[in-house]
Amino acid sequence: MTMPISNLFKAVAAVTGAIALYLLFFATLDTFIFFGLPILAGIAGALVLRRMDPHRTSADHLTDALRIYWGLHLLWSSARYWFGDVQPPIPHPVGGPFVASLEAMGLYQGIKALEGVVAILLLANRFVPLALVVEMPTSFNIFYLNFFITAAPRQLITGPLEIGANCLLLLAYFRYYQPFLAARAYAAPPSFLGESAIDQPTNP
Repeated sequence: MTMPISNLFKAVAAVTGAIALYLLFFATLDTFIFFGLPILAGIAGALVLRRMDPHRTSADHLTDALRIYWGLHLLWSSARYWFGDVQPPIPHPVGGPFVASLEAMGLYQGIKALEGVVAILLLANRFVPLALVVEMPTSFNIFYLNFFITAAPRQLITGPLEIGANCLLLLAYFRYYQPFLAARAYAAPPSFLGESAIDQPTNP
């Protein structure tokens, strides 16, 4: 039996869908593709996956929508750098030279390539918990640069959106990270390299 659509999903879909349509009619095409189109695709994708897999819960519906949104957002960010030659200039005395330095060192290209890989993993729903952790340093840097350094009106919105989407997805997959939160841990190399204390039977 297919899980019913929760009122929370309906509310989130209605609000974010309205934002996407506003961007379609009143924002630039780049802004719509960057934010609006991924929102609509996320909502549609979550509904399709709900029909394909009846075991998906309300939490899955919300997570699927955000995962698809975030994946398409990152994919466009990566693709427009590699194929569109559309890297918006940063007219800021600190932010501009910072990004230019990253590009001169080749690190910016690596970041954009990594964005593309993470996007594909998110959209394919493969190794998602790992992909989210890998993307987190980039999300934090974008947030810090946009919110605290450049602090232009658009960046004051896009910066928190970048880290917010990443953090919400980390929370959505929280149980996969619980084993990493051990306060004290034994060495646990691959079994072929040696025995670990965690392999010992637990005392009753």
